[in-house]
This record gives sequence, structure tokens and C-alpha cells, in this order.
Amino acid sequence: MYMLITYDVNAKRTEKFKKLLRRYLNHDQNSVFSGDITDAQAINLRSELSQLMIPEDKLTEITAANRKNVEVMHLKKGNKGAIKREPIEDHRRDFGVL
Repeated sequence: MYMLITYDVNAKRTEKFKKLLRRYLNHDQNSVFSGDITDAQAINLRSELSQLMIPEDKLTEITAANRKNVEVMHLKKGNKGAIKREPIEDHRRDFGVL
């Protein structure tokens, strides 16, 4: 399956989440991780996150059967104030550009 996880935690705790999530997913942006993961890996990841989390932590998980069925957009503010949607296709490739 394809998984995307974001987190919003106290600044002192970010490194712990970053280290854990990097073991399972690709580090896309500051607190954004995504990639292909098996069901068993997802169960393990959720278990490890559960042990690490405290009530104040906020995490968002998005999953899809595969990365081809996920639509990802970057939202940017246009010149006239309207939001412009730009499709991102990086997640559909099997490899990243080095």
C-alpha cells in the first residue's frame, strides 16, 4: 500500500518521530513522510508510533491501495489571490531522481 504520514509535535520531540518514520517511509518535507509499505510494516509502524506518542501529538495518516491511485496537489497562491493547484507526480514513480 501507499502511505503518507504527517506529524505536528513539540519541537523537542520531532527528532524521535523523524528517526522512526525514516525507517519505514521516505522523508519528503519537514514533517511529511510517504512511500510504499506492506500491511505488516504498517502494523509495526503504528505500534511503534503508539509507544512514542503522547496525547498532545497530532499525526495524520493517509493510505491507498497503491501510489498510482493517489492524487497529490501543491496549492500555491496566484497573482490575483486565487489558489492554483499544481499536480505532483513524484509519488507515482518507482524511483526518485538522484
